[in-house]
Amino acid sequence: MLKQLLHTLGVLGLLVGAAQAQTAPSVPAKEQEARPAPKPQEPAQLVNVRIELTILDQTGPGDPSKKVVTMHVADRANAFIRTSGRVLTKEGWRDVTINVDARPVVLRAKEGSVQIDLGFEYRPISSATAPGSSPGAQAEASASQTGAVERISTILESGKPLLISQAADPSSDRRISVEMKATILK
Repeated sequence: MLKQLLHTLGVLGLLVGAAQAQTAPSVPAKEQEARPAPKPQEPAQLVNVRIELTILDQTGPGDPSKKVVTMHVADRANAFIRTSGRVLTKEGWRDVTINVDARPVVLRAKEGSVQIDLGFEYRPISSATAPGSSPGAQAEASASQTGAVERISTILESGKPLLISQAADPSSDRRISVEMKATILK
């Protein structure tokens, strides 16, 4: 009985080994040698990065509305900020949102440079739908309730602001511009 059990286990082991060999992709030895070894990732530096994101929202002439989101993030760490609310307009309740995701990488090759991987969502109440605005403007705005969703990776010099995007509303003269500044804190 014991002999049969050992024989059966041996046969199963051979079958499993053969099945794995058939499913594993075979790579010639020359190709394995030709592949460069993955470059090890540099360790994070022991610094924080202050990220300031300024959203300028402008419709028509005049000064744009300005929203600023600020966060302090460790080098190579992920951070996010979520802000949301509900606003009552003459058309009813409306969700408003500013969401920001950021990951800074302080670059050693360029002293004082930071690469930022940024994602954000901006869905405001337009000034035309705000309580107290003119009825004609509200009718126009209710047909066009827009915002911006962006994902950007850019390199910034520490402490210097950079205009990273400008978007046009497809249904009006509204423009949304985004400026970012990253400052390495030592």
